[in-house]
Amino acid sequence: MQSNMTILRWLLLGPLLRLIGCLSLYFAVGLSLPFHSLAQTPVHELDAIKAAKFNDTKGMASLLRQGLISPNMRDAKGTPLLMLAIDDRSTEVIYLLMDTPGIDIDAANRKGENALMMAAIFGLMPEVKYLVENKAAIFNQSGWTALHYAATTGQTEIVAYLIEQGAQVNALSESNTTPLMMAVRSGNIETVSVLLKNGADLQIVNNQGFTAIDVADLFGRGEISEGLSSRWLKLYKQKYTHMVMLPPSR
Repeated sequence: MQSNMTILRWLLLGPLLRLIGCLSLYFAVGLSLPFHSLAQTPVHELDAIKAAKFNDTKGMASLLRQGLISPNMRDAKGTPLLMLAIDDRSTEVIYLLMDTPGIDIDAANRKGENALMMAAIFGLMPEVKYLVENKAAIFNQSGWTALHYAATTGQTEIVAYLIEQGAQVNALSESNTTPLMMAVRSGNIETVSVLLKNGADLQIVNNQGFTAIDVADLFGRGEISEGLSSRWLKLYKQKYTHMVMLPPSR
């Protein structure tokens, strides 16, 4: 009888003892359990998304503090919380999330866009600087970069800052598009000028066979096209052959 009771105790206590042993080892090597992964529910996720979009710092802080959500949580479209906050210019929540331990600053959405790229395209200079200088955000990854995105909306100050920090002026997207091409498309002459002064290459051709001058022609940026064509003549001692039919000069 006593032997049977001993066996029963072992059967009941064995799994518990093994779990305790595993937990002891887990914490002994300096790891922490992802409590948020156990507690995160659709309700908590919805609350976090609302907090990100409506700049509800208290609500977001409470969810994070209680471990009810992960700072790297994504919405149904795969967009990280930080990017949701940036998209809605929820400044206080942006900084709260950026400073939350364990956050993946470089996490990308399904389009390959990250927080720095979105801050750059929206012209959020303080956030761009904070991400680069305080969070070591990556800006020279392959493909589309923060410099492309800043150039897309003519964010001259951010373009100049990123170049100063070491961004590659002639970075190529998957389609061989350069920041200069995006700046030309934006129509911002100052942004185009900053890129040219820092070594933007006029000769690069994208996958469609267009240079930055062709892009200017395609999007009706006549003044920029003329300026770039003049620069081409000075640099390469020959007139530029336009790929796009230009309207007759008046």
